[in-house]
Amino acid sequence: MKISSAVAAVLFAASTSLALVGTASAADEKPLPVTTGAADTDQSSVGIMACTGHSHTNRDSRTGRLFDGSNVNIRRGPHTSCTSDGQGQLTHNVDYHCYAVGDAVTRNGITYRTWTYLRDTTTGVQGWVSDSLLDLNPSGATRGSLQAC
Repeated sequence: MKISSAVAAVLFAASTSLALVGTASAADEKPLPVTTGAADTDQSSVGIMACTGHSHTNRDSRTGRLFDGSNVNIRRGPHTSCTSDGQGQLTHNVDYHCYAVGDAVTRNGITYRTWTYLRDTTTGVQGWVSDSLLDLNPSGATRGSLQAC
């Protein structure tokens, strides 16, 4: 079956639009968490080698008691399989640097794919924490840093 170039262009545009559903619309826009209703999970789909080489810069000025729990692992990369260099506590102060996309972590039926690079100023430990384990931002829609790495 032969189709005209105009029809082909419309089909291509439609398929491209469908592929983009659920992604951020701008490069600086943080992906929103997805309500899945699923049980809590934190399993990684990557190996230990993926834990190195994630760039980060201190772009975010937000600081404070921003852990949303105790014994929160601070990891070497944005993956649950990465080594934890320490644990954050509710009483610890942190300094956000930026966020990146990593392993999906589901908490209370909501799945988060973003991770924040931070420094626990109480202990000095730096690393990646799943946004599912950080406080809500003032907007209430996201957790963790609002600045992309």
